[in-house]
Amino acid sequence: MNCSEFRRQLLIDPRSPELATAAQARVCDDAAARLTEALAFENQLEAALKVPVPAALVDRILAAVPESSGQAQPPARQRSAARWWPLALAASLAVVALVSTSLLRAPNPTEALIVASVEHLSHEPYALTRTSRVPEPLVERMFTEAGLRVDEGSLVLNYLNRCPLEKRWSVHMVMQAPEGPVTVMYLPNEPRVERMDTRHETVAVRALPFADGALVLLAESNRDFDDIENAWHSAAGEALVIAAGSL
Repeated sequence: MNCSEFRRQLLIDPRSPELATAAQARVCDDAAARLTEALAFENQLEAALKVPVPAALVDRILAAVPESSGQAQPPARQRSAARWWPLALAASLAVVALVSTSLLRAPNPTEALIVASVEHLSHEPYALTRTSRVPEPLVERMFTEAGLRVDEGSLVLNYLNRCPLEKRWSVHMVMQAPEGPVTVMYLPNEPRVERMDTRHETVAVRALPFADGALVLLAESNRDFDDIENAWHSAAGEALVIAAGSL
């Protein structure tokens, strides 16, 4: 299965076992992320379609349909269809309402943070070109202001700045890695952020809870994300080894 076939099959049946195999084989650079998004949407749609039917709904709907009087009665089959169509209409409207509400819901905090982080990249594109190491006193002062308690000397930062991110502020960093520069954003006081690996537009993104806030890693590819995340956990004194794979 090539990339085009993978994307075509993804639209037909995201739960096809061959898609999982193709994603592991990386037939597309973003195959794993696209499959994760498609399965999440499929589960969301399935949950929205599970409409519980209230007790005695049929009797209540039929009772609301007036009986004809003084007119010839239609055949039994037509009378049955006339009685049942309000039930079908009511069920259809309920499904449409639930699906619309589900699909139009506001993004969760993690998704919103990812979108804001990717949009911020365009404001400081020159940051990705920095190769010299940020002096440790500057790193220590910035981390102290952010409430970050880590061994900053073990983290090689090539760019460091305090940046606004919508209604919050962040520590915007760049770490040069074998596959290219990785932007690291630390946001204090982000307790609702969940771990998530995805792609937004053309950017590979990983969000995760860290310390008292959240880390967001952004790059062209996520191949260096595991090493970068391990370096941060190590700097925080956490013996945690991440091996999540590549997108």
